[in-house]
Amino acid sequence: MKYAPLVGRILFSLIFLMFGIGHLTDPQTYSGMVPGFLPAPTFMVIVTGVALVAGGLSVMLGYKIKLGSLILFVFLLSTTLLVHLGGFIEGDQMATPMFFKDLALSGAALYMYHFGAGPYSLDAKAEAAD
Repeated sequence: MKYAPLVGRILFSLIFLMFGIGHLTDPQTYSGMVPGFLPAPTFMVIVTGVALVAGGLSVMLGYKIKLGSLILFVFLLSTTLLVHLGGFIEGDQMATPMFFKDLALSGAALYMYHFGAGPYSLDAKAEAAD
């Protein structure tokens, strides 16, 4: 299936685009999820919103995917450890699936970082032009 990498990149990126736009349009909703030891929760939400949109677009388009997937990997691993780990350890029924979802997505982002965008991407088009 020659379009599998393209479809996979699009499906993977949708969650980051959706939540990134949510972070930017309604930061108050997300600021309550910022761990208490981090300063300026609203600012942190906006920064992560920009990172999510940038990483999501990078992966979707296959443009500079190594950087975009690395941004998403760092965000996902940070969220897994800083937001969901405590609830997972305590056996929280909501935190456990979120912990594993973000852990799995961080693995997929790391996979994309290693293997790149594949065919039908702006990165592949740029390589072909060289």
